[in-house]
Amino acid sequence: MDVLAQLARNTGYSVRVNHKVSTTAAASNHGDVELVNFGLIGSNNLVIDVLICCDHIGNSTVNNGHLNGKMHTNDYLQARAGAKNRKYKEDYAAVGTAFAPAIVSVAGQIHPEFRRLLWVLADKQTRNYYALVGAEEEIGSEAFTWSRARTFCFNQNSIGKAIAYATATRLHLSVHSTAPPSRRQPGQPTSSAECLMHSVAHASHSAAITCYQTIHVLLVPQTSDCE
Repeated sequence: MDVLAQLARNTGYSVRVNHKVSTTAAASNHGDVELVNFGLIGSNNLVIDVLICCDHIGNSTVNNGHLNGKMHTNDYLQARAGAKNRKYKEDYAAVGTAFAPAIVSVAGQIHPEFRRLLWVLADKQTRNYYALVGAEEEIGSEAFTWSRARTFCFNQNSIGKAIAYATATRLHLSVHSTAPPSRRQPGQPTSSAECLMHSVAHASHSAAITCYQTIHVLLVPQTSDCE
C-alpha cells in the first residue's frame, strides 16, 4: 500500500491513505489509497483497495482436504477483484468517486486491472518528465515509448519487491509466532504458513515467466500501449 501511494505521488497526484481515505455512501467502508483529482470522466477521485492473496488452496474440506496446498485452477485474482468491486464500487459511485481493486498474490501475480493502473501512472510520469525538460513534441515518439515501458517495468518491479517483503514478513511471523504444527490429518485445513511456503516455492517458477514478459515488452515497445 505504501509503495503504491509513493508511485502515485511520484506521478504528481495528491494521495490519501488509511483513515484519511474518503468513505463510501454508507460511510462505513473505505479503501486503502485515494488519488485526488485523478481525472476520470464523472469522478474526481480514485479509491484503491489493496489485497494480497494466496495462490494455493487452503481451509478446504473438499475431497477430505486433499486439495489443500494445491494451486488454484480458477482465476483466483479475478474472483477477489470481483468481491472488492461488489463491496465498494457502487457505494463509491454514489458519491462521485471511482473505485479500483489492487489484487496481487504472494507468488507475485498482479491482477490485470491493477497492472493497467500501473501503466496509467507510468504514462503520466513519462509525459510529466518530457514536459519538464521541454520535449513535449517528442511525446508519442519511439524514444517516448521506450521511456514509458522502462517506467512501467520499474513500477511493476516496485510492487513485486513489496509483495516479496510482505510475503517474507508474514511467513516469518506465521512460523515463529506459533508452536511447530503437528502432522496434519486428511481434511485438516492448511495453515497460513504452509500456504505461504507453497507460494514462495511457486514464485521461483513464475519469476521466469515474468522475466520473459518484461523482455517482450522492452523488445516490442508498441505492445506497451493500451488500446
